[in-house]
Amino acid sequence: MERGVHKVRVEYYYEGVGTINLGGYRREFTNFFASTRFTATPEFLALYSLDPDEYGIYDVTTNHNLTETVRMTGFEFDYRRALTFLPHWARGVQVYANASAQRAPDGITRNFSFIRRSGSWGFSLNRPKFVYRMIWNYRVPQRRGIITVGRSIEPDTYNWGSKRLFLDVTLDCNLSRRFSLFGSMRNINDQTEDSRIYGSNPPDYAQFRQRVDYGSAWTFGLKGTF
Repeated sequence: MERGVHKVRVEYYYEGVGTINLGGYRREFTNFFASTRFTATPEFLALYSLDPDEYGIYDVTTNHNLTETVRMTGFEFDYRRALTFLPHWARGVQVYANASAQRAPDGITRNFSFIRRSGSWGFSLNRPKFVYRMIWNYRVPQRRGIITVGRSIEPDTYNWGSKRLFLDVTLDCNLSRRFSLFGSMRNINDQTEDSRIYGSNPPDYAQFRQRVDYGSAWTFGLKGTF
């Protein structure tokens, strides 16, 4: 449950079309949820009337409420501007960028994961006949759940997701008052995401766990208005 939030924000508006914003915040949560994993104990199995001979070899994964107050702080940045000062032949160019960063006490983040830093940037070209956009989306490596089960597992061993940089491209072209062509190319640079284990003792050959290949999705079509 969110108990309180404190925000401060500064905004500046350009004389033409555009803004730049800087902001920071602190949020406090009570009874925040967290995940935990442990070896089944006789007391836990008896609570749910489970047979120790059958279920005693399994690990238990469940959620619980933290007793500590979770305090998260963050920073936000946003910039948008139409480049009206460019020559006439370059008219219609707009650029934008945004970024965010957040942190929580390390003892709390052992129980849940969140994206510490991320950002996106891009530009668009707007003309009477077409609109073209390129957008980059970036995320730093993400620390996920802590690993607590296994032989010789150190307390600083975590699952990690790799950093990602996606590039999306869109294009809309007006053919007439009724018809237009469109194209959407998601993840055009075909980024993958690796899951790894990092800590004090996992050797290099044991760090890699899996790779997710999202692929690049391209969609083209014709739109009509009647």
